[in-house]
Amino acid sequence: MMRLRLLKPALLFSLLGCFFMSTTLSGQLNTVFQGKFDAILKDALQKSPGQHGNHFIEAAERAANELSPALNNLIAGNISSFPLSSTSAGVTFDFSTGQPVSVSESLGPIFAETAKTLGKGKINFGFNYTLLNPSKIRGLNTKDILFSFSHVDVSEGQGQYLGFSPNESDVLDMNLGLNLDASIFAFYLTAGITNNLDLGVAIPLINLTMEGDILAVMNSFTWATLGEANHRFGGDATNPDLDYTDSYSANAAGLGDLALRLKYRFVQGSNANMAFLIDARVPTGDESNFLGTGKTSVRFSAILSQNFGDFTPHLNAGYDLRTADDDSDEFEFALGFDQKVANGLTFAFDILGEIDLNDDEAIALFPGITTIEDRIFNQDGTQAGSILRRINDSNIPNDIRDHIINAAAGLRYAPSDKVQLLGNILIPLNEGGLRPNFATTFGISISL
Repeated sequence: MMRLRLLKPALLFSLLGCFFMSTTLSGQLNTVFQGKFDAILKDALQKSPGQHGNHFIEAAERAANELSPALNNLIAGNISSFPLSSTSAGVTFDFSTGQPVSVSESLGPIFAETAKTLGKGKINFGFNYTLLNPSKIRGLNTKDILFSFSHVDVSEGQGQYLGFSPNESDVLDMNLGLNLDASIFAFYLTAGITNNLDLGVAIPLINLTMEGDILAVMNSFTWATLGEANHRFGGDATNPDLDYTDSYSANAAGLGDLALRLKYRFVQGSNANMAFLIDARVPTGDESNFLGTGKTSVRFSAILSQNFGDFTPHLNAGYDLRTADDDSDEFEFALGFDQKVANGLTFAFDILGEIDLNDDEAIALFPGITTIEDRIFNQDGTQAGSILRRINDSNIPNDIRDHIINAAAGLRYAPSDKVQLLGNILIPLNEGGLRPNFATTFGISISL
């Protein structure tokens, strides 16, 4: 009867997984940004007279080659690499006397690892649910992302800067108004192969929604200085429509990148324990919908933990090997502790870090400054003077690295020696990458 009762949650989790993997996709997410850039920079400007409607096609091509892939890679990389929980959650056993004795100290960390293993024949399984709203990109609110697109050089380089023709001084600003919502169900199972060797698997199911309201504004130099707007979204030359709004909404749900784990404890003592962990991420997630990176990575970690009664500090230090040529390898660490608060209740705290090791492979998000020489003319057509204007192509910072430093704090509660519940909050400590203000995780694990 006990085994039957334990199988019921597993059956529920499996049905939930089937639901996630069968969810219909509303288009591929990696085509959303480029579709909107083309719709505005190519199509919407066709209401401009003559060839003026084609003067931002070069900007659209730059967006296709540089901007859209960078945005896509940043979103996919940050969503699919969210940390999974510890491989050995649950009650552990001490075999130092030759017989398995249930360990009644601290229940262990949540995202970090201790060197302890489950023990031969022991199984731990369960799931975690994480809710995150990635609302900042390198410290900038995603709803405030702004790109500035410059006019093509129609004067064939006659001036040192754009602006030799007054039309070249027109600049189109585009605010993405981006909002992202993501939730991750992570199913995991860890089995004790020997007293010192654990094998595990984690299966993340990701639900991601991407939506926003785009505002495009044509900053018409010709309309402001000459009274006629040659680049416009509608109207006429003297009463132009210089604003354009559009909306987008797309959702994807399904299997993320599978994690395969091996942990081996090679030092065991009454207090100190040492182990190493191999964590391989297999590209099973749909890269085109930001559910996976499309690339294999393998993390090698050394683990040190030590018991001081009910207090267990731990240190994880690892190297994340990225197999793709355009990905930076990472140094990863977790430094923290777990403390038994009362019987069956543990507080866990960690500082988690991911440090990019290759400066040349950082994601550049439309970097650059465009210089325009705005020429002022007299009524008789002679030039009265000029003003140099420097425009940032993007307001997203490109001078910081996407290092990830987080603080994680949570509780583990064990109502019995078979079941554990957990709750955790993760808070960013720096501004690198695409980040939420905070992320919450809840979960349950069952030990057999």
